Amino acid sequence: MNPFIDMVRFTPNEKRYYRNSIAPTVAFLAVMAASAVLMREYRDEWPFAVLASLALLPVLPMVWIMKVYIDYFRDCDEWEKLIEIYGIAIGVLLVGMVYFALGLLGLFKLVVLNGTLIAYGMLPAVMLAYTFGKVVGRWRHG
Repeated sequence: MNPFIDMVRFTPNEKRYYRNSIAPTVAFLAVMAASAVLMREYRDEWPFAVLASLALLPVLPMVWIMKVYIDYFRDCDEWEKLIEIYGIAIGVLLVGMVYFALGLLGLFKLVVLNGTLIAYGMLPAVMLAYTFGKVVGRWRHG
């Protein structure tokens, strides 16, 4: 069994997950774009509470995406759950080590770090490392 070919063969549960992920992903992109435009236009006019709510609005579609993933995980069989756990564990551990190393470099003033950029990049970094972890999991247990 070739794990790289199996990456494009989806189980019915995976097909359902990807189909159910379309709406929250589109909602996230729309809310993120609208939030950015409104923040740019009304930053000086609206009170802080409204601006903070507007800045945090894209979190709601992310919660929806997380709910879709939890439903997917709940419906996985044992093999799929093992692969998912590999992905999650490898993703979190890799990103955790990289962020810890960056923190040490910043602590000892060897690099200047932008905390906002690092915080914003955390979730995409975990998702990329998670995908790598799933490939490793399928390769080991394919």
